[in-house]
Amino acid sequence: MKAARRAGFTLIEIVVVLVIISMLLGTALTNMKGLVPAAATESAAQDVVAKLDFARTQAVARGYSYDVLFDLDEQRYTIRTPFDEEGAPTTDLDERSMLRWAKLADGAVLVAVYDSTGIRRERGVWTLTFHPAGEATDFWAYVSHRANEDAYMTTVRVLGLTGLASVMAGEVTPPRVVENDF
Repeated sequence: MKAARRAGFTLIEIVVVLVIISMLLGTALTNMKGLVPAAATESAAQDVVAKLDFARTQAVARGYSYDVLFDLDEQRYTIRTPFDEEGAPTTDLDERSMLRWAKLADGAVLVAVYDSTGIRRERGVWTLTFHPAGEATDFWAYVSHRANEDAYMTTVRVLGLTGLASVMAGEVTPPRVVENDF
C-alpha cells in the first residue's frame, strides 16, 4: 500500500514567502516615508484655507469685516470677529473677540507670508482682512514641513478681488506688478 501524501507547504516554502513579503513591505514603507511630510504639509495648508474661507463667508453673510491673524513666531492662526464679548459690533480692535488659536498640523511650519505690497514677512503677527463684499488683499502664505523646508513647500493664495483661497504645490511667488500692467 502506498502511504497517503499530505497536502500543505513545507517550512522552507513558508519561510521563503515570509522573507519575500518582508522585503516588499520594507521597500514600500521606505518609499512612503517621503509621502508623509508632503501629505502633512498639504493637510496643514488645507486647514488654513478652511479658516480663510470661513472668515470670508462670515464677512459676506454678516456684512462686517473679519480678520485672520497669522502669528509666524508661534506658528498659529485665528479669526478676529467684528463683535465684542457681548455680541455687539465694534470697531475697536482691542474689544473685538477672537476665536481660539489654531496650530498648524504636526510637522507643518508657516514659513512666510507675502502681503499685497510684495514684502515677505517671516516673523511677527500678520493680519488679512476680509471685507463685507468678500474681497481682501492679495495674500500668499508658505507652508512647509519641519523635516525639510525646501522639499515640501505648499503655497496658500488669496485673490484680493474675490477673496477666494486656494492651495498650490511648491513655492509660488507673487508676480511683480509693473507700470506696463495698467
